[in-house]
Amino acid sequence: MALTIITTLVSSLLPIPKNLQSVVVGYLLSLMTEAPKHTQQFAASISGISQSQFSKLLSTHKAFAVLCLKNLATFYAKAAAKNRPFLVNGAPWSIAIIIDATLHPRSSLHVHNAQRFNHGQGFIVGHQWTNIVLYINGQTIPLPPIAYLTRNECQCRGMEYKTEHEHIEAYLKTLNLASYVGSYTDSEVVVLTDSGYDNKDIQNAILNRGWDFVSAIKTSRSATTKITKLKKNIVWRRIDDLFWASRKQAPWTTVCLKTDGGKKRRKFRARKLEGFIKGVSRKLALVCSEKSKGKGRRYFACSRSKLSEGVISKTYSLRWSVELFHRASKSQFGLCDAGVEDFESLTSHVHWVYCAYLLMNGLKIDGASSLLDKQRRFRELATKAPWEKRLHEIIKSKTQYGGRE
Repeated sequence: MALTIITTLVSSLLPIPKNLQSVVVGYLLSLMTEAPKHTQQFAASISGISQSQFSKLLSTHKAFAVLCLKNLATFYAKAAAKNRPFLVNGAPWSIAIIIDATLHPRSSLHVHNAQRFNHGQGFIVGHQWTNIVLYINGQTIPLPPIAYLTRNECQCRGMEYKTEHEHIEAYLKTLNLASYVGSYTDSEVVVLTDSGYDNKDIQNAILNRGWDFVSAIKTSRSATTKITKLKKNIVWRRIDDLFWASRKQAPWTTVCLKTDGGKKRRKFRARKLEGFIKGVSRKLALVCSEKSKGKGRRYFACSRSKLSEGVISKTYSLRWSVELFHRASKSQFGLCDAGVEDFESLTSHVHWVYCAYLLMNGLKIDGASSLLDKQRRFRELATKAPWEKRLHEIIKSKTQYGGRE
């Protein structure tokens, strides 16, 4: 039953050749089914196809995996973009581009292109994927991610080494957003980033496209108010020192956010100044907000200087959707369960995981609302009778790649 659903859905959305249809459908089914680990062995057990077929799919068809993700992202983005509402009341944006990175622990002791990363919670040996996610009409739609390549890997491939910020800047300059969402105006688009991407080149690349940004900025970022900017001798201050020196100009106001699907309300204090940050010529809205329960403060910059601190804070809170996407792809769709050494195979696996997320998120299953409920339903549908298990063993032996006939 589950196999029939996926076969019908995939064949209608993706241009899959006949010789790859069974193995692609089997791999997607395994990723969409609840399991402790979404390995190739699990894919073989649930689909009845030899494990070597999945290994061949990952190692030799990376470009096809990227194409499938682009097609699915285009289909769901255009569907969500029809009659799209504003992201937040009082803001002019209806399309959000969220940029964030996730770490992928190495899937093998000798995996290619592995490096040590640290995102604030200790070092991880593995890979980093910079995800570009569209948020439209309440839908989270991942686009093909940017893979981080080490200096040695770039040298082996004959490529120029680029930092993550340089990759993002180039990506934003060349992103054909109209191919995903159809017709749109530049004023509808906002880019959301955390403080890890507080970079003047990225911010200027966004402004040069005619888009807006709402970005968390580091406390060490230099800023000044609009009054100081008009003087010849500009005095740049750290953003935290600037808000302290301007505490009388920007009083605290209370902002209320709805969380947990509108069931809960969270209140915090925020302040706003109109000014500039170093390296960006446009006048911005600078916001200082207290974290929950008064634990520290965060600082934001918005390219629309006239918006209120409440609208800016509510818009930035939409960035949480990419964190939910990261959690689902790791814990529910087996992002970290590839078990491969070759980096090309790992890249294919990541793209198939994102395809499975889009397919599962777009499915309507009676009695299942969340992603986990849908996966459990697929697990029930994929349970095989004893005679079907024996039939799968026969199919597996006949489809074994490189084995005897």
